[in-house]
Amino acid sequence: MHLTYQKLGTDHPMYGKVESLVADGTKPICYKTKDGYIPLEEGAAQAVASVESTEVKSKPLYVLSFKVNDEAEELTFTSKKKLDKTIALYSDKEFITDIKTTTHNIVA
Repeated sequence: MHLTYQKLGTDHPMYGKVESLVADGTKPICYKTKDGYIPLEEGAAQAVASVESTEVKSKPLYVLSFKVNDEAEELTFTSKKKLDKTIALYSDKEFITDIKTTTHNIVA
């Protein structure tokens, strides 16, 4: 039995969690970690759990659409407070019409 220790590529789901993949020739046997060895099934379960627990952090992006003398304009805001102040300011102006707000989630 000849064991080989293979470094994992950055695209492998266990990259950064284990040191290497232990194989007998071309057949993978287990993962080597700094604390010992873990079986392939347990490593795969850990990889799936870590992927499922990863949340994509997002933040809102507010788009204010309006018309100035019948010409369409848009402004974007990341702050709800600034958006509300702008809406209050623009709603008092007679030449600004069709004020609409759209919210999008963007990756933070």
